[in-house]
Amino acid sequence: MSEATNRRRGSYIGLAVLLTVATAIGAAQYGWWRYLGIATHQATAEGTVLSTNCSNNNQVNYSFPAQGGALEGSDSWMGCRNLRPGDRLSISFSSRDPSQNMPGDAYASLIGETISILLASVLASIVIVAVFVGRFGRKQN
Repeated sequence: MSEATNRRRGSYIGLAVLLTVATAIGAAQYGWWRYLGIATHQATAEGTVLSTNCSNNNQVNYSFPAQGGALEGSDSWMGCRNLRPGDRLSISFSSRDPSQNMPGDAYASLIGETISILLASVLASIVIVAVFVGRFGRKQN
């Protein structure tokens, strides 16, 4: 292989890595940091559904016991249509800051979100670089 080929290949790999990191950081802004904060110091409690508004992003309002009192939270929940006020719901919250809470398991949500972000970032980068190489990487005759 020629040095020009190696240099060009290195540039494409560098571009792919840069795009992957930029995409992952951008996508992480939509929930990943929150899941990380809760999962890092995760505690769980059995909460009670207060109300639902499934037409508004599957919103569920709930209360749960934490730090000797009752706290309230609100979040989206996929099973919103199956819930009624008074139903029990598992709540994950940060033991350091119970105001950071969510229904379900924060650790499982963190893993799922991480896998989704990594797959989307890597695949998007590969497609962008492949299009870039295909369109601009060919030598003109």
